[in-house]
Amino acid sequence: MSEKPENKKKREQPKKRKKLRLTPRRIAWIVFLCVVVLAVVAAAVLPGKSTGITLPQGSAAGQAVVTEKTQYHLTNADITKENVQQVIASLERPDTYSVSVTNTLYWNGAWNQIHAVQYVRDGVCLTEYYDANGNAERFEAVKDAAYYAWRRGGTVQYSGAAGVVSADAAGMIPTYETVIEEDPANITEAGLRTVNGESCIYATVSNATTGYSLTYWVSTVSGLLVQADYTRSGELVRSVVVDNVQQVEPAASLFVMPNGTSLLPEESE
Repeated sequence: MSEKPENKKKREQPKKRKKLRLTPRRIAWIVFLCVVVLAVVAAAVLPGKSTGITLPQGSAAGQAVVTEKTQYHLTNADITKENVQQVIASLERPDTYSVSVTNTLYWNGAWNQIHAVQYVRDGVCLTEYYDANGNAERFEAVKDAAYYAWRRGGTVQYSGAAGVVSADAAGMIPTYETVIEEDPANITEAGLRTVNGESCIYATVSNATTGYSLTYWVSTVSGLLVQADYTRSGELVRSVVVDNVQQVEPAASLFVMPNGTSLLPEESE
C-alpha cells in the first residue's frame, strides 16, 4: 500500500531544534568566560614596560609575584612589614647613572646643606662635592676595594684601601640594601608612597634603645634611593634627597685623577 502524500511530507520535514534555555547558571558561565577572554586580550595589548622589579606577596616562599609596569599601579597592600625585606632584595640598581645628592643636617634649630653629584659607570663610583658657590671642590672615588680622593685644581691625590668607605658612604647616602639584614622586629613601617610622581617603596627601621629611626624611599622605576630621613625621638636630624637621575653613561673625563690616571678600565676609556 502506498503512503499518503501528506504523511510522507510530514515525515520528511526536519525536526525542530530544541531551544537553549538561558538559565541563570548558564548566563553566569557565559559572563565568566567573556571576562577571562577580555582579561587575556587586555594583558596582551595594553601598553606597559616591565621594570623588572618583582614584589613578593606575603612572606611565604613560593607565593605569586607581581611586576611593576608603567600605567599600572601597585597598591599599598602589596608591601608590608613582613615582605618588604624580600621586596628590597629583589631590586637591582642600574650599572650606569648619575644623580644629584643633597644632605640637610639639622641641629639646635639650625641647618646646613651639602651638595654633591655622583657618577657611576664600569664599576667605579665618583662623588663630586660642591662648595657654597656651586663649584666642585673635592672628589672621592671608590673602585673595587680602593678609595681615592683629591681636590679641585690640586696636584695631590690620596689613594688607599676603601675599608668601610663604600660608594654610598662617599656620597653620604644611606645604603638601603642594609634593610635586608635588619631584624624584622626593627622594621616599624613599610608600604608604597609617591615621591615626586614616582612610585616608591618605603621602610622605616627603628632602634628603641637609641630612639633613632631611618626611613628609606626607593624608586620602583630606577631601583635607586630617592630620599631618606633620620629622626631621633620623632625629630628630624638629617634628610637625604637624591634626584636628577640620569641613566646615561657619564663622560670618561670625569674619572681622570690629577696625575692623569683614569679610574676606568682601559677598554672603557
